[in-house]
Amino acid sequence: MKSLEKKLFEKLAKKGWFTVAKIVCRFQLFSKKHLSEKQFDQYLTTLGPREVTLKLKNKTERQKRKLTSFNQDNLRKPTKKLKIAILLSGQPRSLENCIDSLQRFFYGHDVSYFCHSWQGQVLPKQLALLGKYQLVETESPDFSEYEYEAIKTFGIKKFGDGTKVPYVSPNVFPMWFGVQKAFQSIEEHNQKADDFDLICRMRYDNFWIGQFDCEDKILAENEVMIDHNYNGYGGYGDQFAIGKPQTMKIYCNLYDWLVTEFLKGESSERCFPEVMLKDYMTFSGLKVIQENFGLRLLRPEFVGLSAHKIPLRSHKASSERNANMAKYLAEKYPEFV
Repeated sequence: MKSLEKKLFEKLAKKGWFTVAKIVCRFQLFSKKHLSEKQFDQYLTTLGPREVTLKLKNKTERQKRKLTSFNQDNLRKPTKKLKIAILLSGQPRSLENCIDSLQRFFYGHDVSYFCHSWQGQVLPKQLALLGKYQLVETESPDFSEYEYEAIKTFGIKKFGDGTKVPYVSPNVFPMWFGVQKAFQSIEEHNQKADDFDLICRMRYDNFWIGQFDCEDKILAENEVMIDHNYNGYGGYGDQFAIGKPQTMKIYCNLYDWLVTEFLKGESSERCFPEVMLKDYMTFSGLKVIQENFGLRLLRPEFVGLSAHKIPLRSHKASSERNANMAKYLAEKYPEFV
């Protein structure tokens, strides 16, 4: 996709001008006989599979597969059945509303789930809907030492309305701790990571419009595949990753780097979670393959929407997160406010 066109779509998405984005897509589809893969992914995300199927005359094999897998009335069976370990961690919001899309996403593969939660957070009756699963529950460690060091090193961001939040969100510490614990739970339940073809890390509230497809890509030992829909600030979205076992072991150990190398780094305002992940991938020598699987975060306000109408962003969630973080900062670290 040309850089000007890409910037236009990013601007429209940021502003929430989805109707305008659809008009642009329809005009472009009318005037083009072929679409690059990046253009196709953008138009598929904006218009949905039915309209793109009807209006795009010349399609690559990948584009045909995508249109099938993004159509909620279809199930595309993979050409090869893989054994996949799925690591679930994070807040268990919307889990019961994501399970159908998760099972559709990995349709045709042999999947096992390894779940991490904080004590008493995830209800077993919800997890039972997954089928084969193992659960590890841990007490939340005290991350105060790392939070304090991060605030002292990287500082505070002040918004126009006076809201103050740390540049490094305290949420990154429990998040990556949970990811690491989910990976470690494979061996804790008497299984070996290397017994699986692929290992996948995702959140409980991941909702999938499409299906998993890596048929035209062979993942190397140092490659991680991500969904690009939540990339930002020049970095990578941390909601989903999949790769070979030893590669994902490195990926899931980001927590160790976070509380050592990262906290010893130089002060920077560009310490967004996406940039943090990209820096770690570079540090660890991992390469990233970006795909469009139609990932959405199913916020409570989006429950009940049809798949293609689930927005990528929630301004409500962002506002609530900043308000909660400002309150947390003021109560726990008043010396920085």
